[in-house]
Order: sequence, then C-alpha cells, then structure tokens
Amino acid sequence: MKTFRLTTNAFKGLGKNKMRSFLMMLGIIIGIAMLSVILSITQGANKKIMVRINNFGPNAIMVHSGGGKMRGPSSVSEANLTQQDLHDISSLEGVKIVAPFQLEPGMPIKYQDQFTTTTVVGAMPNWAEAWRRGVSRGEFIQTDDVELLRKVCVIGETVKKELFANSNPIGKELLIGKVKFKIQGILQKRGAGPGGGDFDNLIVIPFSTASRRLMNQPKYIAMMRVIVDDPSHLKSISQQISRTLRSNHHLASDEEDDFRLRSSTQIVKMIKGVSNTLHIFLLLIAGISLVVGGIVIMNIMLISVSERKKEIGIRKAVGARSKDILLQFVLESLAITLTGGILGFIVGIFGVKIMEMISSTPAVISWETLALAFGFSFIVGIVFSVQPARKAARLDPVEALR
Repeated sequence: MKTFRLTTNAFKGLGKNKMRSFLMMLGIIIGIAMLSVILSITQGANKKIMVRINNFGPNAIMVHSGGGKMRGPSSVSEANLTQQDLHDISSLEGVKIVAPFQLEPGMPIKYQDQFTTTTVVGAMPNWAEAWRRGVSRGEFIQTDDVELLRKVCVIGETVKKELFANSNPIGKELLIGKVKFKIQGILQKRGAGPGGGDFDNLIVIPFSTASRRLMNQPKYIAMMRVIVDDPSHLKSISQQISRTLRSNHHLASDEEDDFRLRSSTQIVKMIKGVSNTLHIFLLLIAGISLVVGGIVIMNIMLISVSERKKEIGIRKAVGARSKDILLQFVLESLAITLTGGILGFIVGIFGVKIMEMISSTPAVISWETLALAFGFSFIVGIVFSVQPARKAARLDPVEALR
C-alpha cells in the first residue's frame, strides 16, 4: 500500500513539472526509439537472410568459373569449367545432382514494341530439380529441347510482367539478342535471389541452344550447381570439389584457384558479418543515447533534491524513514524512464513503419523488442537514481527545515 502511495506521489510530482519531466524523458525516448528500430530491422534482416538461404538451398554448392574473391555469378565470357569437371564432380560420393548452366546477365530481349534486359540461363532439365523450382504454367526445358537445340524458353514473372503485362505469353515468340525464341512456360515466382537480386528477372533456355546458338561458348561451362545428400557434408564435399578442379586444371600448389565455390554457409557468414558490424555500431549509438539520458535524469534529480529540501525535511519530521525517501526518488526515476520507454517504443514503431514505406526495408516488431525496451528503461531508472536518492535519504531533517 505504501509503495502504491509513493508511486502515485511520484507521478503527481512529475505532473507538476511537465517540461522538466519531458526533458528528462527525452534522452530515454530517443534511445529506446533507436533501440526498437535497430532490433526490428535486425530481426527483419535475419528473416530476409533465411529467405535467401532457402532460395539458395541449404544443401547446395555453386561452382563458378574464374578465380579471385567472392563476387557475382560467372558469365560465359569467363567460362572455364569442362565436361570432365562435370563428370568427376558427379562421381563424388555424397553428390546428388550436378546441374551445369551457362549464364549471361543483361541480355536485351524484345516482344513487339516492348523492350527490357534480363539474365539468360542456358540450362539442362535437371536445373529445375537442382533449384527446386519448376514452372507455374506450361512446361520446363525438356531433354529433347537440349538434344535438338530447340529455340524455346521459360520466362520469369518479372519478364512476363514487363513484356506481356496481364496477357498469357505461352506460345508467343520474343527476341533474345537477335535470336527468336518461343515461350513454353513461366517459372514459379521466387523473389530475392541468393545474391539479393530479382530471381524472377530471368529467362531459361536449353543448355545446348545457349552454348552454340546464342552465347557462342560450345567448349566450356560457366557455372554448376551441386546438390549434396547431407547438408552437414557441405564442407568436406566442397574440399573434394576444390581438389578435383585443381587437379583437372593442372594448377601448381602455389597457383591460385581459377574457380570459386560458394555454399549457403559462406553466404550466411558474409551477410551476417556485414549485418552484425552495422548492428553493433547502431546499438552502441542507442546505448550512448540511453546513458546520456540517464546522466541528464541524474543531474536534474540532484538539482531537484536541493530544491525539495523543505519537503524532505517535513516528511522526515512526521515520521518518514530514510528508506521511504530513497524509495520515493527511485520510483520517480522509474516513472520517468518507464514512461519514456513506452513513448520511445511507440516512436520506434512509427519509425520502423516509415522506413518500410520509404526504403521497403523489412522489419519485424516483436514482444522481445518491447521487453528489451522495458528492461533497458528499468535498468537506467535504477542505476541513475541511486545517487540522487541516497543524497535525499541522508538529509538531516533539522538542517533541511532550517
């Protein structure tokens, strides 16, 4: 009952000095708002990472032509993987599927008076199984299409939208470069690709047609997608693939690889490395804001103790104990920080919604964010109220009344 009465008095005291109370809350509001935004965006980013990993495949290894550091997909201009490489990788224990494909980004495509650019993939029929992605309508590339070098294609949803709007494109012909292709299917919608790009902005054509009729690369393969039986064997199979390719390409021990391997674990490590660095930096800024807000509260409360000596002296004179005075000032500090925390969380939600509208940045507002906001507010309220509360509790009633 006494605690409830002290809490009520604490809020009444804050109401008497509204501007001072708001200034004390301001640092907490800013800190908690930043913390809420950061945590929501981080959770949204982690969710997006999981979507990318799922799109990439947890049991997949991408084999790229060309050495050097990790970068985007390899085009036919740097293709150096051979049919022998394909055969040897397919023979490795634990390898389930090896899907070779040619790739050329930014190719011009045209339908009537509509024009755009897209990524063209020359694929074998097992590309669909390797990517766990078939067609939503029509049919995918067939074995006969590859063997007969047919000029047929399967288009992604983005290509369909840009060239055909709401009409049905199946059976119609479009130009890829200067070669005419007949559309026989529409790929299932996928969204963001492993590298973050639009995985629906592509056209798939038969591997042989791409190699011989469109991209002029009949000898080498640009990329391969390897699917393993067990995701826990990704690392060991990657090492076997690396050894196989180095042997096939006759690379000396001191020579760098002329190929690149990428798996879902590497993508997670790369993306989370950047994300975590930014996350830590932003959390430090939010933490500094909370500390500054706490220091402001402590300083203003110390001033308040000096101004309220008469009140403290009267309360002690009529029987209030030192711990009652201590508890009152702690409760006043908590009332400031918890109210600031609630307001900061609300401001943070609005900030998250605005960021989502402006930049389409995904965010997840969860109860953990609210709990953390309350936790930080409580800690700041307790820590930075100790000194003013102790000073008030130690005042001599006779000296305070004088």
